[in-house]
Amino acid sequence: MPERRAALLPILLASALPTLVLAQSYADRNFSLPQSDGQTRRPIVIISPIVPAAPAPTPLAAPPNGPVGSYASEAAGPDIRARNADYITQFRVVGTVPPGSTISKVSWRYTVSNKPPGFEALLCWQDAGTCWQVTDANGGSTDFFNGRDASKPFQLYYRVRGRAAVGEAPIKGEMNQVIVTYNIPG
Repeated sequence: MPERRAALLPILLASALPTLVLAQSYADRNFSLPQSDGQTRRPIVIISPIVPAAPAPTPLAAPPNGPVGSYASEAAGPDIRARNADYITQFRVVGTVPPGSTISKVSWRYTVSNKPPGFEALLCWQDAGTCWQVTDANGGSTDFFNGRDASKPFQLYYRVRGRAAVGEAPIKGEMNQVIVTYNIPG
């Protein structure tokens, strides 16, 4: 484990360095104050945590040369018949995921007959507490779930927000799929 940490240090530094350089450049340009003689400017270094605008960064995946596994799960999507109600597609874990396996990539695909104003879709891990917004992308992949327990199931939540009726014909849910790739310990 210490060897792996030592190997990850240059990667972490390389990814943080551009941000630190930009922050120092901003501080030098905007916060430098003249010294008492009025001639020389000394930069003020400001160190503060970087707050990401996106979801929290995910843990680094295991090296690609370690053992990996994956499964694909398909399920029919529900028909949306009313607004302001959650409709859920449950994906089961296919096969046996070895204990301690962690997610390294999740791909999804879903199809509905149409997306009226107010339509939302969320891909969730284990329960509705850890979700990735997939409203605008009927298919794709994400690293958002990386590092989480690969033996836990996923769900796809649909809903249509708003006051108007969905319409006479329901919004047809079709076949949905999730593909989970995971790192196996050892």
